[in-house]
Amino acid sequence: MPSFINTLMLGEVRKLVEKANSLILIDASKLKSADALALRTALRKLGARLKVAKASVLYRVLPDGTSKVIPARGPIGVITTGEDIATVAKLVNDLVKEEKITLKGAILEGRAINAKQAVSLVDLPTRAQASAMVVRTLQAPLAQLVRMVSAKPQELLRILKVKSEEKPA
Repeated sequence: MPSFINTLMLGEVRKLVEKANSLILIDASKLKSADALALRTALRKLGARLKVAKASVLYRVLPDGTSKVIPARGPIGVITTGEDIATVAKLVNDLVKEEKITLKGAILEGRAINAKQAVSLVDLPTRAQASAMVVRTLQAPLAQLVRMVSAKPQELLRILKVKSEEKPA
């Protein structure tokens, strides 16, 4: 028979997981209260949230196949990333480097990845960087076309100018 607190926790975590595009799983047991507050504030600014729950509750909520990234027992921090996982991953990676938290893994589009693979999320471009890359990629051929189209009339004008300046023999 599940306790009332576990039932509430299960409902709360289920809502959080259903809304999330992806999740980053951490062990936040080393995190001090001031650091936890700073982390939650920083995550909120990025559109992400941190929820700490029991591993047994997470087993019931997370997709199948995620048991390889979740420890058997103890509290696990679940960071729900908004639209931009790269920015959140960079924030988490900074805390991992400072040894304030331990990265357990991540869940991307229902697929679990281990901690080593989750570290590679830091190398992803942020949403703004990716958008800029797409715009530059689309803009480059158009800019080249404009240069080519405008170059031919300018060349013709230069030739005509040179011809008009030449003295007849």
